[in-house]
Amino acid sequence: MKKIILPLLSLAMAAFAADIQILDPVGAEFAPNAPQMVRSLVQASVSQSGNTPVDGSAELQLRTTLMTMGSSIVVVCDQLKNGQVIGSGKQKAASLDDLDVAIEGAANAALGVAPAAAPASSGSLSSVNSAEPAPAPAAQPAPAQQTQTIVVVTEKRDEGGALYASDPNDNFARKRPTRNYKSWGVGFAMWHNWEDKEHNPEIDWDPSIVLHSAQLWELTPQVAIKLLTNQNFGVGDEFHWHWTSLVGARYFTSDGSGTVTPFLGAGFGIGFDLDGNFSGGSGCVAGGLAGGLEAGIIVARSSAAQLEVGFAWDFVFDEFDGFDQRYGAGSIYIALNR
Repeated sequence: MKKIILPLLSLAMAAFAADIQILDPVGAEFAPNAPQMVRSLVQASVSQSGNTPVDGSAELQLRTTLMTMGSSIVVVCDQLKNGQVIGSGKQKAASLDDLDVAIEGAANAALGVAPAAAPASSGSLSSVNSAEPAPAPAAQPAPAQQTQTIVVVTEKRDEGGALYASDPNDNFARKRPTRNYKSWGVGFAMWHNWEDKEHNPEIDWDPSIVLHSAQLWELTPQVAIKLLTNQNFGVGDEFHWHWTSLVGARYFTSDGSGTVTPFLGAGFGIGFDLDGNFSGGSGCVAGGLAGGLEAGIIVARSSAAQLEVGFAWDFVFDEFDGFDQRYGAGSIYIALNR
């Protein structure tokens, strides 16, 4: 008898199956992929109930709402017909791993679908095994018969009040991803050499054009490692070329969520200079240790293309002979970061 009744029940459920439009979930913005995840779980629950989930318009609709209540997340599903609620279900969950169970139970309650039957040994299938089995559940439930299952889920919130998972590595965690990007820019600089009694009696200060390029690797939203290169070409009476290549770090005063992000940076490396002001000697061609400091702002740091305006000062020591034999340049530049 059991083998006959079960197929009859399946045929009855298929006969009463209905198209149900799945509306976009409300309150599921606690993670970037959460709305799509909740929608997929609701669609799966509707399919398991014997009905057909559709994206287009249908006579019946299922609306899912997620709300916070204390330290719990409440899932509410409403079945709508002609704008009127004809079935409703509510659930909570003990952990994020049970959120799918909460959504399934709330959807089933709204559709009037009974909870999944327990094994036959528990006696829950007695109505199916009896001589006169109960009729199959209909796709359009009576509002008076609603099943509400309660499950609890713990939640945590960040300093701004946004919801995130208890496990920082969970997909629900709210986190700004770190980025790697390049920077190209141009600007104006004031370059200087050093005093040499024989070959350059007075320090020269010459204007120059600076070409700025950099590669940055963010370690956190506020700290990045940088590889920076600045080149200065003299536009004064005498030609000079000033080149530094530095490895260092850059610190951002915020995580980039605002429009303008100030930064500070420093680095060390090597550099070279060609100086037409020297009448001779080793000063006209110099190379050695180099260093630099920077400060500035980045506009729209969270976007794919960023605008950077910065101030930089870098220096090159001449052939490791002493700290007094030093070339330097202070510059202001504008750059595009991508």
